Amino acid sequence: MALLATLTLVAAATSSASAAALPSPQPVAFALSPVATTGAFRLRGTPGQVLDGAVLVRNTSGRPVTVLLQAADIQNASNGNADYITTDLSQTGRWLRLATRTVRLAPHAGREVAFTVSIPAGARGASHYAGIVATNAAELTAAALHKTTKRPSFTFYRVDRQALPITIRLPGALSRHLVLSSARIVVAPVGAGLVLGLLPGGSELIQGARIRLHVQRQGRTLFTYVSTLGQLFPGSPLNYRIPWKGQPTQGSYHLQGVIRPQDAAALNINQTIEFTAAKATELKHETPSSAGQSTPFMPGWVWPALAAAAVLLIMLSLALWNLARRLRPVM
Repeated sequence: MALLATLTLVAAATSSASAAALPSPQPVAFALSPVATTGAFRLRGTPGQVLDGAVLVRNTSGRPVTVLLQAADIQNASNGNADYITTDLSQTGRWLRLATRTVRLAPHAGREVAFTVSIPAGARGASHYAGIVATNAAELTAAALHKTTKRPSFTFYRVDRQALPITIRLPGALSRHLVLSSARIVVAPVGAGLVLGLLPGGSELIQGARIRLHVQRQGRTLFTYVSTLGQLFPGSPLNYRIPWKGQPTQGSYHLQGVIRPQDAAALNINQTIEFTAAKATELKHETPSSAGQSTPFMPGWVWPALAAAAVLLIMLSLALWNLARRLRPVM
């Protein structure tokens, strides 16, 4: 696993009376990197052992910067990548202890921060995953202060967030497998989506799982979805959302395809799902702007616009015909 650098946009709103544009791109003020290794940490140990390491936090700007460090669990995000959870730790993130959580840096300065990983005596399984997350404190403070103001506004705040994954390798056999636990159509204001309930298992991370799925109705393929799931962590359920092309209607849909994880058995998909009348009504209420569409691909305003254009064309033709009559030479 490589370094994950993320940019978070925090929307702070007290009223919809006004809105601000997205923040303009700014240089990242700090960098987080491992010490004595490249890319990511891979630590080996045994139950009951305490491991250690260090990260380097560097100020890449010309002004002082304060960086907050946090231990994190790593779970599966809905887009098929890693999600670093820094609150209510319940997994391997609880094993991690940082020497400090606040790093104050002068312009272009750097500081190493040590950490320890205390493996519980009863730990089982071959591989476990945690992370260290770094955040710009000033950007978090700016977003938090805006929430306390009473002035009507809606503003996006940029928050730089970087993370380093840590793999703790214990004795034991490595295994990977993937199970499809559910498939359903969900509705939301942005439209409908197909959600695959995936459960990665085994004792090792699955990377680069390729998915190819056909959505069919009455033997006709409505659309084909092709993508790659970046990282799947064992024991962490994943609700993977696939955007629905067009708009589903009440009835049955057939899913046929395959997910091919690296170094694991392929997961074949061949099942039928139902889109109920209740769900169809919910979709209509959730997406009222699309209710007037004549077809899934033709907005409802197109037909009135075409009719108005036709009327104007007829009026123009009549005007030209009358003008031609007046200008016709008398014999």
